Amino acid sequence: VPLITEIQRYCISDGPGMRTLIFLKGCSLDCPWCHNPECKSPEIDIYYHEDKCQKCGKCIEICPQRAISWLSSKKEAILRDREKCSKCLKCVESCPFKALEKVGQALAFDRIIDEALRDRAFYETSGGGITLSGGDPLFFPEYSLKLLKKFKAEMIHTAVETSGSYKWEILEEIAEYTDLFLYDIKCMDPTMHKRFIGVDNKLILNNLRKLSAVKANIRIRVPVIPRFNNNKENFELLIDYLQSLENPVLAVDLLPFHNSAEKKYIQLGLNYAYKGEPFMEKKEVEWIKDFLEKNNITTTIGGIIGPEEV
Repeated sequence: VPLITEIQRYCISDGPGMRTLIFLKGCSLDCPWCHNPECKSPEIDIYYHEDKCQKCGKCIEICPQRAISWLSSKKEAILRDREKCSKCLKCVESCPFKALEKVGQALAFDRIIDEALRDRAFYETSGGGITLSGGDPLFFPEYSLKLLKKFKAEMIHTAVETSGSYKWEILEEIAEYTDLFLYDIKCMDPTMHKRFIGVDNKLILNNLRKLSAVKANIRIRVPVIPRFNNNKENFELLIDYLQSLENPVLAVDLLPFHNSAEKKYIQLGLNYAYKGEPFMEKKEVEWIKDFLEKNNITTTIGGIIGPEEV
């Protein structure tokens, strides 16, 4: 059973209409720009909110693994050794100031369903529904399939955000209960893909071709990342690939790089590869949108907002 980091209501950018997003913890990829780093690992994690910390030292005293120490002799903040930490959560429970926070909850299946169905009226009036996100929901295929089957039985529109980096049999079964795939394509160059993310893109592209063949509704999502994929050659290859599919995708959504997740990396005690990298302005990716649209590929910057037929 996957851990859930958040059930986010009233969302308007991860699928059509007003939606509820369910964030499952766990992902098979390791993108260094990931804006949900708390969802990468399937295990419980811990946030450290330095602004709430009163430097009382209780967490240091109670940790059985001695994984927590003062960051410096000035005792202005604590440091958690992620390698030593056993995730026993004694530090979280002992902190009187809520400076340490558990990340990830094991929610009952029925509770997730009930929470999502609270906004059924909004889904019906806006053309919305639920979106499984993360992490990657296909990291837990059986559980995600169970959720999707239940939502479809309730006549709720379903969307799945995925990298597609899983066995085809998983996507094939998921596709039967998915109204829309939000399918990530990070980069067309397999060498660059492996260097930055840890795996090449062969499986991802093959699965996209197969999804197209079974007439799945697909929106391609491309995070536009400095010095990784924001070059003409990458998008020439993407255009050629998309035009070779048996059935066209609905659109390509360009997602310009942003560094708003940097705080999460700090709170988790993780290194952030893009520290100090400025936000990518919309105007910096408009050339990509124009380039794709000149090749008859519907393109947005940021994705669909609000009602849209799929």
